[in-house]
Amino acid sequence: MGKYQGYEKYKASGVEWLGEIPEHWKRSVFRYYFDIQLGKMLQNEPQSENDEEISYLKAIHVRWDKVDTDNLPKMWASPRDKKKYQVKNGDLLISEGGEVGRTALLKELQEDSIIQNALHRVRPLSQSSVEYLNYLMRHIADTGWFDILCNKSTIAHLTSEKLGALALPLPPLDEQEKIARFLDHKTKQIDELIAKKESLIEKLDEKRTALISHAVTKGLEPNVPMKDSGIEWLGEIPEHWEVKRVKFLIQNLQQGSSPLASNIPAQPDELGVLKLSAISRGNFIRHENKALKQTDNLINSLSLKHGDVLLTRGNTPKLVGDACVVPQDEPNLLISDLIYRIRVKAPVILPSFLGKFLITPQARSEIEADARGSSGSMVKVSQRHILDWLITVPPKSEQQKIIDYLNQKTSEIDQPKAKIQKAIELLKEYRTALITNAVTGKIDVRQVPIP
Repeated sequence: MGKYQGYEKYKASGVEWLGEIPEHWKRSVFRYYFDIQLGKMLQNEPQSENDEEISYLKAIHVRWDKVDTDNLPKMWASPRDKKKYQVKNGDLLISEGGEVGRTALLKELQEDSIIQNALHRVRPLSQSSVEYLNYLMRHIADTGWFDILCNKSTIAHLTSEKLGALALPLPPLDEQEKIARFLDHKTKQIDELIAKKESLIEKLDEKRTALISHAVTKGLEPNVPMKDSGIEWLGEIPEHWEVKRVKFLIQNLQQGSSPLASNIPAQPDELGVLKLSAISRGNFIRHENKALKQTDNLINSLSLKHGDVLLTRGNTPKLVGDACVVPQDEPNLLISDLIYRIRVKAPVILPSFLGKFLITPQARSEIEADARGSSGSMVKVSQRHILDWLITVPPKSEQQKIIDYLNQKTSEIDQPKAKIQKAIELLKEYRTALITNAVTGKIDVRQVPIP
C-alpha cells in the first residue's frame, strides 16, 4: 500500500478467507489463544434470596469500534452468575446474533455489569492481544466469512463452538501489539478527517432544509401580504394560501407488504421490495431494495409510479415519517410493510410540493408528535394521523414556481455535498484496506514510527 512495504517471505495459510501470511506468523485456532464466555440468559425475577439486580450489556450496545454503556438495563443474577458473566474495561465483546461477529473493546464501563447471552466476552490467554483481535474481527466480517460460517440464509448465530474453531493468523505478541497501536493511530487520523467532512455535510443539510422550509411555508415573494395561519408551529403564511388536511389532498394512501425477500438488491429484470433506507431526506435511493423470493400477485397493487410520494411508516423517532417522491415509473419495485405510498389529487397539489413540505421542521413537529411505539428505538405513524396532518397549499401555478426554484437552489447545494460524500467513501475504503493489509500481513508495520 504505497509507502508501506510487505514482508520478505510468505507462506500459504490454508485458510480460505486469508490467503498467504508472513512466514514467521502462525495459523492457529481461536480457542487456543482466547477465552470465550457466552453471556447469561435474561432473568427478569429473583430465583433465590441471594439474587441481586445488576446492569447488563446486550448485542444492541455493541457497535463497531464502540460499546454504549449509558443507561444500561438491569436483570437479576446470583452471586455466582455475577462473577461468571462479569465484564470489565479491556474485555472484547463479540455479537453472537444479529450482525454476527460485530466486535468492540469495552473501554468506558462505569458500573458493575454482566453480559446477556447475545454476546461473547473474550479475554486473552497467552501470547495474544485482544486489541489486535478487534481489528482482525473487523476484517473477517468485511470478507463476509461470518455470513458463510453462520448460514445467514436462516437466523444467524455465532456460537461459542463456531467462534472457538475460527482459524486466525497470529504474529508474535509484540507484533500483534505493534499492529494494533499502528491501526489505533492511523484510524484515529482517518476518523478525524471523516468527522470534519461529515460536519460540512451537516451544515449543507441545514442550509438545504432552511431553504425548503422557507419556500414551502412563506413562498418566494418577500413583500407578499401575510396572514396568521392559526397554527402555532406554522406561524404566518401568504395571505392567498390555504392550509388543508392531507385527506383532502390525496386520492390514495397505501401501506405495503412484507413478502419473502433475499438480502441482496434486485437485478433490473427482477422484482424488489424497498428497504426503509430507500427514503432519505427527500431522496429516493433506488438500489436500497431486496430481491423478492415470491410475489403473491403484489406487483399490481404495490408497485411504484412517477409522482408517488413515499413515507416511512415505522423507524426511529428521528427518521419515522421521512418522505420522498418517486422520480419515474418503477414497475418492478414494491413498497414494504413499513412504507406508505401516497397518490395525490393532481388538480390540488403537486407530489413534489407535498414531498418537500413533509421533510420540513414544521412537518417534523407534526410527525414526531403523532409517532407511537412501546420501544424508544422504533415508533410508527398511523394512516389516521397522516390524514389529519396540515399542509400549506399555494395555488398550483405557484407550487410549480416554488419547486422549480428549489430544484435549482438545492442542486447548487447537492453538487458540493456529493463531492464531500465521495471523499468520505474513499477515506472509509482506505481505512478498511489499511486494517485488512495490516492484520493479514500484507504490509509490515514493525518499523513504522508512531508518535
